[in-house]
Amino acid sequence: MTECSLCGRPVLGLAGQDWSVLPWMVDQRATDVRPGPAHVRCLHEYGVAREWAEAVEAYYCARWPRWLSGPDWRLHVSAPARRFHLWRSDGRLSSFPYASLRHHPALLVTELAEVGNGAALATAMGTADAGVEVPLAWVLRELRLTDRYPDETGTIARRLRSVGTAGRPELIEVLVARHPLPLDTECRRAAHARMHRPV
Repeated sequence: MTECSLCGRPVLGLAGQDWSVLPWMVDQRATDVRPGPAHVRCLHEYGVAREWAEAVEAYYCARWPRWLSGPDWRLHVSAPARRFHLWRSDGRLSSFPYASLRHHPALLVTELAEVGNGAALATAMGTADAGVEVPLAWVLRELRLTDRYPDETGTIARRLRSVGTAGRPELIEVLVARHPLPLDTECRRAAHARMHRPV
């Protein structure tokens, strides 16, 4: 399983709670922060969350110079990729596809198997059966990660995903987290309006 470059504990890859630190994001000469995946909570504890967030924010503002904003959020739109990038006033960033807004609240789906070996997650789930949803809070307790992930809402389940072709079908198992992304009414309305017009 992927480990946090700051605390050495597992990183699940949950939107808004995990991120990657790239060399240009923090001054590594002045801190002990190494590049790699990290819990956002660890960035706060190391005192580099603001520097990290400002670097990532500058990148997003340059990459997607048009955005919508509200009292506690700013929503960047990547129309070609059909994705939103949401900044909150608390410094948390979530990147999510247009399709997430089909649900209320918006629902994020993350394939956790992509971020490393899923064996430890499967053990923490307590089941190897496909389709069985296990509360995320339970898995975080089993992995002793409740102090790294303040938002424990959602579920984790094994899912079958087709990676083959019609002539050569092939199914693989992936671990999928489904967790809500709370959006205030104004932000949700702005996102829907932006989806239906060019940026």
